[in-house]
Amino acid sequence: MTEEVLHIIQHYRHDLMNRLQLVSGYLSMGKVEKAEDKLNEAIAYYEEERKLMQLKAPSLMLWILEFEQYYRSYSMSYFIEATSTTYNHPIDDQWIVSKCNQIMHVLQNHLYSDSMYEVEIRIIDNIKKDQWNIIFGVQGNIPNMSVDVWQSNLGNIQIERFNDRLQFVFSQTRE
Repeated sequence: MTEEVLHIIQHYRHDLMNRLQLVSGYLSMGKVEKAEDKLNEAIAYYEEERKLMQLKAPSLMLWILEFEQYYRSYSMSYFIEATSTTYNHPIDDQWIVSKCNQIMHVLQNHLYSDSMYEVEIRIIDNIKKDQWNIIFGVQGNIPNMSVDVWQSNLGNIQIERFNDRLQFVFSQTRE
């Protein structure tokens, strides 16, 4: 466990340094607009991370932070859509991680291993229905397969197909 935590910290530090070096590099070349863009991207990234931390979902946070280490053909972005009052509603992060792992298992079995894919996860607090909605999207070179093939392996996860994008949607009722 200690080595795993150290590895996460090293990766995290490496990522932060890369972002800062990009900003510094653009500033040294006099490209202030590019530096501002990269700085704003970094601020937006860490703002989403702050929201993720506020969910109090340690298993989900670790899964997201380690994602690209385990799934090298995938890049990930994530967005949390919640208000400050909704962070008091617990989220079953282990259940969400199990669903995400289930989706990734199916993707790895059906997507091309030599292609790169972009994964986007949205966690949305649906106040009206008193539930968390999770939208897991993957974009890239998606094989031309029926949604039924994907569905047969995923049970009650709703699947939609849009050209080069698959979207998996599932919900969790709040306790």
